[in-house]
Amino acid sequence: MCVLCENRWPHSPPPNVSGVQVLKAVPLETLVPFIDWNGLFFACAIPGRYPQILEGDTPKAEAARKLFTDAESFLNRIVSDKLIEARAVFGIFPVKRNGEEIVLFAETSQVKIEFLRQQQAENNGTLKSLADYLSPHEIDFMGLFALSVGFGVKEAADLFRRSGDDYSAMLLHFLAGRLTEAFSEKLHRDVMFSYWGYVLPFHKPFGIRPAPGYPACRDHTEKLPIWEALQVKERIGLELSDSFMMIPENAICGYYLAHPKSVYFSVGPIGEDQLVDYANRKGWSLETARKWVGC
Repeated sequence: MCVLCENRWPHSPPPNVSGVQVLKAVPLETLVPFIDWNGLFFACAIPGRYPQILEGDTPKAEAARKLFTDAESFLNRIVSDKLIEARAVFGIFPVKRNGEEIVLFAETSQVKIEFLRQQQAENNGTLKSLADYLSPHEIDFMGLFALSVGFGVKEAADLFRRSGDDYSAMLLHFLAGRLTEAFSEKLHRDVMFSYWGYVLPFHKPFGIRPAPGYPACRDHTEKLPIWEALQVKERIGLELSDSFMMIPENAICGYYLAHPKSVYFSVGPIGEDQLVDYANRKGWSLETARKWVGC
């Protein structure tokens, strides 16, 4: 598949592999090379960047080295004993854009995805929306995904705590978070180069995977279309709470956007005019829109 150059990119190419893909019991050792260790030190309130944080004779460096040694040792145990499980469900679908609203054609239904647009210009004067990375003129493609390396964490952590080993329970939670982030990174690359195949072999990766509830699309209820299109709960057992938190913890869901100029950004404050429009699109009252989106 040939990838169009940036200035001739009318829409994303169709995927190499169509349909919903389900991955279960993903070998944890395949995720380890993608771990970003900075998150571990941040979670344990040891400020600094890895690996520089391990250098020197300061008390902070000594604490960082001990934590890292313990974490690596415990990670080996997680992998060898398969204490937890990694699962994912994802797919790349045709979509049609109408302004900030995206109609996605899933396997058995259509779902609507609603985006917001910046109303305070950045340095270059643009007002971004994630919808801008999809064609307004013809059918385009975007991906949806949901994944977790949180399966089994609660059960294993409870066993550690009952035996008085709170430290191992803590490490398990922290490392499950690191492995989930690593899984997200690895799966995105696999999608780019293989499942979707919009990046040619040995070329530089591009594209983004923004998540509902975060700065570019801060409405957590937009997880619902992902759950509907992918049948997330039925296929991998990942659930949503009444407040749209994912269960088990250490889970990520979002979109795959393949436009070569796509970047992460924050929508920032929006005006009452856009809030009204968003409420109408969602079929909400203004109070409900304000609760989930704010201004």
